[in-house]
Amino acid sequence: MEARDMGWAVRASGGELRCGDPTTRVTGITTDSRVAGPGDLFVALRGDRFDGHDFVSEVMGRGVAGVMVARARAGEWDGLGGCVVAVDETRGAMGRMASVYRGEFAPQMVCVAGSNGKTTTKELLAAILGTCGPVLRSEASFNNDVGVPLTLLRLGREDRVAVLEAGTNHPGELAVLLGMIRPRIGVLTGIGREHLEHFVDLAGVAQEEGALAEALDAEGLLVLNGDAPFAEAIAARSRARVLRFGFGEGNSWRVVRHGSTWEGEEFELATPRVEWAGRWRGGVPGRHMAGNAAAALVVAAEWGVDPGAARQALAEFRGARRRMEVVEAGGVRILDDCYNANADSMGAALDTLGALPCEGRRIAVLGDMAELGETSAAAHDEIGRRVARVADLFFAVGTRSGGTAGAAVAEGMKRVRAASGVDEVMPWLKAEVRAGDVVLVKASRSSRLERVTAGLVSHLRGEETN
Repeated sequence: MEARDMGWAVRASGGELRCGDPTTRVTGITTDSRVAGPGDLFVALRGDRFDGHDFVSEVMGRGVAGVMVARARAGEWDGLGGCVVAVDETRGAMGRMASVYRGEFAPQMVCVAGSNGKTTTKELLAAILGTCGPVLRSEASFNNDVGVPLTLLRLGREDRVAVLEAGTNHPGELAVLLGMIRPRIGVLTGIGREHLEHFVDLAGVAQEEGALAEALDAEGLLVLNGDAPFAEAIAARSRARVLRFGFGEGNSWRVVRHGSTWEGEEFELATPRVEWAGRWRGGVPGRHMAGNAAAALVVAAEWGVDPGAARQALAEFRGARRRMEVVEAGGVRILDDCYNANADSMGAALDTLGALPCEGRRIAVLGDMAELGETSAAAHDEIGRRVARVADLFFAVGTRSGGTAGAAVAEGMKRVRAASGVDEVMPWLKAEVRAGDVVLVKASRSSRLERVTAGLVSHLRGEETN
């Protein structure tokens, strides 16, 4: 963040300065009490597990520039020294502050939205566009009403381009984030069965994700997955130019052939831009990764990236953490894809498991898919049937494990185990896995199946202490 004074923060957030000097310099905005220090404005957010207000006295004692707190509690810190900014609600106030700050800069803003593949596509874009100079990008999966403002508040004069992802799980959320970002280029990775607990069906998902099309002005560009349901309806909502990517015949940037290897996904691209056509390789395996790469290459071509530089950046790309991340231990390859899951991303991961070379057995360790509402049982049954067509062994983990395992058995699969949690499945998995096997680990974030990867790696490397 470029330095501002506390008076700016008060005006931008719509708050009031209860105490302190309005000329105090602010050089950073943070919501993390563990890292807050001199120069920072600490914004006390209230979450499901923590309330930032509980740490206000602590960070003030460490000499922060100031704190932003809920008006109803602001009196608790009068007289402690330092600046106290009181607002009606801290989360919304931080968003307003970020929106004002973003308006003081003029980078080319690229926003990635969609049901699946946002983080990987964002990272791909940052890597490829980064061949032309510095790129500001969202850290990790900073794609909500906390992560997006924090990313925007990192903008600097040197940033010619910024790549942000924007997520949603309730109707109307995406439009708010897009109002802060104000993108010139939008990338819509696809429409899938995400958060159906709130969106009900694919039409609801398309209505929400299609807000990206409406956020772009006539000078903008929408890079649209032309294979996605409701793609034509979404394109019709945009004033911007539309370029379609995907695998189908109607896409101007089309993946015509692809193949999965342990070195990554090899694919051939057909496009009107001759210099961008031909064979490509991304450093992460999976058919869906070829689609993500095609989307990134559309933007790169529009941005004027050298195709040779883009080709090298794509080949060197190793993906985002826990998104089809390949971990090797004891002769076993683990596909760690357990950051999140819905029925479509789970299916894509299983397709990759089936497509990759395997000397031993293909093993699936799958947990629950969250926020699917009334479609949950049917979605878990569907995945059980798909596992039976791909894997040799299946370990289902979580509250839905019985149904998923039962669907696999009904499909004819013999070697299936259902476990209520990670602690129950780990002894079975350790006893079963051997050199040459490939293990897919995937679930929604709430299942915390990253513990399976960590435990299995520790076991295979002989690092366990018990």
